[in-house]
Amino acid sequence: MASTVVADARPAPYASGYVGRGVFVAVLAVLLLLPATTLDFANFCSLAAIYGVIGISLNIIIGYTGQLSLGHQGFLGVGSLVAANLVTAKQLPFAVGLGGGALAGAGVALLLGLVALRITGLYLALITLVFGLTVASSLFQLGSLTNNGSGLPANRPDLVASNGRYYLLCLAVLVVVFLLDVRLTRTKTGRALLALKENERVAEAFGIDVTVYKLIAFALAGAVVGLAGGLYVFRSQQFSGQNFQGQTGLNLALLFVVMVTVGGLGNRVGVVVASAFFALIDYLLDKVFMAGPLMHVAKHVPVINGYYGQNKGALAGLIGAGLLLQTLIFNPGGLGAQLRPLSRWLSGEPFSLHDDDADSGPAAVEGSSVRA
Repeated sequence: MASTVVADARPAPYASGYVGRGVFVAVLAVLLLLPATTLDFANFCSLAAIYGVIGISLNIIIGYTGQLSLGHQGFLGVGSLVAANLVTAKQLPFAVGLGGGALAGAGVALLLGLVALRITGLYLALITLVFGLTVASSLFQLGSLTNNGSGLPANRPDLVASNGRYYLLCLAVLVVVFLLDVRLTRTKTGRALLALKENERVAEAFGIDVTVYKLIAFALAGAVVGLAGGLYVFRSQQFSGQNFQGQTGLNLALLFVVMVTVGGLGNRVGVVVASAFFALIDYLLDKVFMAGPLMHVAKHVPVINGYYGQNKGALAGLIGAGLLLQTLIFNPGGLGAQLRPLSRWLSGEPFSLHDDDADSGPAAVEGSSVRA
């Protein structure tokens, strides 16, 4: 009589392991909920949650399918514009505005995907960048949509009018999008998207329609970043095309790519953490050098002193460039590779710094089978 062998069986954690995981999750939940009790910090944390959603969105294109896109600020702006118009101009419910922003982002991203179907690499990056900047300099200046170019108010509903409540909403959206992304990589569609990154010809040999799944990737990413655009505009409660065009738009496009790269391509946990860091970096630097013990020292350091002058943002950009170089040269797995021992432990495995899948991540582990 043949014995049945269970593959990949692992021992159940000890009781202390369950307790440790429970304590960690409880502490993390408290830390995530604490900003809701503040006013100023809650507003910055809302941006961190929104950036986390944007990072997950761009990770679908870059981390899962291996396509480089620099047009995400355009999709974000479209979602913001549509959401603000639906709620302010059309007087529709807030939820409808967010949904409309997601649909608009998906539609515009799908249109770009149709244009760029047979283009990869640098050419795709250039086309997406030009597309994003062109949309910002044309659509966002239409008088009928932007109150003759002067911007459009986007007032929050009473239920989430305070910064604390709005942060909780953004955090809830981030959690839902995160869980949906986890589910995506475990479906037939997700496995097909992951296969495209490894080798499109091999994926096609397994019966994957490369064209269709590239369009799906752009549409999914566009829908998520369009939703983030709705949250983004109601955070500031004012739509302005200036936030997405010119040098500001280019900086956003580059920042989003840096967030995903530093977080770790294909690793959603690392991407979310890195996105939150870049959203909070200005706030953190202000606290360190303006209200902290280094306040007096900062006045005598040219780079830091200039950061608080007319070129505010230079120091944050310098830190971002340094982290990007460090990731590309010394740590290709990004922040996600450093967090993987912790994430494996939380999933029930024994804690170990040794990782047999060190260079894999979700893009390889969860998508190892490209068959349906």
